[in-house]
Amino acid sequence: MSRPTVPDGPGAVESIRAAMESAEHLDEPARWSPRGFRLANLLGAGVLTAFSAWLLLASLSYAFQVGGQPGPGFFPRLVAGLLLVLGLVWFGTTLVRAPDVTGVSEGPPDRPTLVRVVAALAVVTAAAFALMTLGYPLTIAAAVAALALLAAATVRTAVVTGVLFAVTSFLLVTTLLGIQLPLGVLRPFLVFLL
Repeated sequence: MSRPTVPDGPGAVESIRAAMESAEHLDEPARWSPRGFRLANLLGAGVLTAFSAWLLLASLSYAFQVGGQPGPGFFPRLVAGLLLVLGLVWFGTTLVRAPDVTGVSEGPPDRPTLVRVVAALAVVTAAAFALMTLGYPLTIAAAVAALALLAAATVRTAVVTGVLFAVTSFLLVTTLLGIQLPLGVLRPFLVFLL
């Protein structure tokens, strides 16, 4: 094994000082660049705008008003419209203003965080496609439990949270609002609630 060389001569102090300063920068957290910050904001605004536009189009198939009362399409249209406006404002301000990253204390997400975000989006997308087949109670219980696990909950906490959220939201929507949610494979067991 070769021994590490120690610089000597007139520039030795400067080279040691430079090496120490570069080692200090290794401990600093990653910082956003203005270009990366703008790109992340444009991407987030684009996803929000596209999702809310899709949600708004999907909600048009439900009645906005039934018998002078808000119908099943009222709340989804209201939420989708507000999200669409927010997405467009976010997109527009990101395009118009140059991002100032000096006041941003949190750096860009690391790889594990990005993996969790992509996994959460996959869970929500899969739940949207499974809703009609599995039904609302099973789909929402599984989706909420999976999202809780991604947020570092224990398995027991995730399962309890998913089941409680699914049962509570199902009963509130079907009894208080009178909106029928898809029962899917649980239809034979829950048909008495309709």
